[in-house]
Amino acid sequence: MSFTFTKSLLVAGLLAGGAAFTPAKAQAPGNYTYQLVTTIESVVPGGFGRSKVSYTPAFKGVKEAPMENLFSLTGLNMANLQKNEETIVALTQQMAADGYELVQALPLTSSIQGSGIFMTRYIFRKGK
Repeated sequence: MSFTFTKSLLVAGLLAGGAAFTPAKAQAPGNYTYQLVTTIESVVPGGFGRSKVSYTPAFKGVKEAPMENLFSLTGLNMANLQKNEETIVALTQQMAADGYELVQALPLTSSIQGSGIFMTRYIFRKGK
């Protein structure tokens, strides 16, 4: 194989590879509708916390939906943890069925002297 032929193959390969990795043209932010979903899971001992899902703006007329508290009088309640995971999967499926795509999930926590909350913000969008 000659040097020129090898060089030509290398250049052709780089051009083809570069075309494969060209980023897709992003839509302008104004071309999307955004939906913010926040899950709030309480870590208050004794089951006195309040856990919920918050929608901004309201999703299909719903602003808040209940979730289970993670703790009961005996400690971490694994059944409630499982129910909350099922709730989060269901809401993600509802958003996808309505045409939304998950853009980002942001985990947040807050703790105040032995109690606290786990929050996760989910940012969804769909084209207008």
